[in-house]
Amino acid sequence: MKNYFASALVLVGFGALILSSCKKTEECLDCKIEGLVKTTIIPDTATPNKTITVYPVMTPSNHPMCDSMAYSPMMGAYVYPYMVHKDFQKLCTVKEAQDSLKAGNDTACPCRVNPDTAFNDDKNSYFHIGGITNFPYNRLIIKTTEDTTKMRVYSDYDNKNNLFIGEVAMDTTLGYYEWNNTKPLTSGVYSYMLVLYKEEQHFTQIGDTIKGKFAIIRNDRFKNRYCKEQAFDEGDNLLK
Repeated sequence: MKNYFASALVLVGFGALILSSCKKTEECLDCKIEGLVKTTIIPDTATPNKTITVYPVMTPSNHPMCDSMAYSPMMGAYVYPYMVHKDFQKLCTVKEAQDSLKAGNDTACPCRVNPDTAFNDDKNSYFHIGGITNFPYNRLIIKTTEDTTKMRVYSDYDNKNNLFIGEVAMDTTLGYYEWNNTKPLTSGVYSYMLVLYKEEQHFTQIGDTIKGKFAIIRNDRFKNRYCKEQAFDEGDNLLK
């Protein structure tokens, strides 16, 4: 009887997993299966009241889709790949962009309407680390989950003036910018490393390196399950 009961529990649990997880035919993220869970950590046992909470789900804002740099008469150079300036740059429809390419003009419409801007709001628009102000000297590294390459590195991340909004630099020789010279990362799972330090010079590390995965979700075509509770703002309509 005990064996039968145990087997029944296993079957029920397996069935629940199948029902709750993503369908094979859709592009989807199941935060439970991926292990994306907001985590509170005490980096230094000497100060247990100072904690870090990592929220592993973000829904960054989307920009016009651009395939080339746009010329700025004010700066006399090709800049602003994801910022549209209404005074001198036209934001084209997809059809206008296609027509200009057919006509042999590949610079008339470098940027076009992005339907995903319908999901833009201030909720979960950046990678939120609760309590990071308790540890002002730090280093945050953003990577892909299967690669050791550092896509973006932040010194003294603060959730305010120095924060990750889901974009990486297209050319690191020109520096890192919030808008200029950047490209948005697509929806998916990425990884992070957070190192805390005692002093401004980043010499003495506090505790172990904090590592984990986080998700970027940009639109409702990228379905998600059980992600709302793992985000900083659970009132995000894009999360399920």
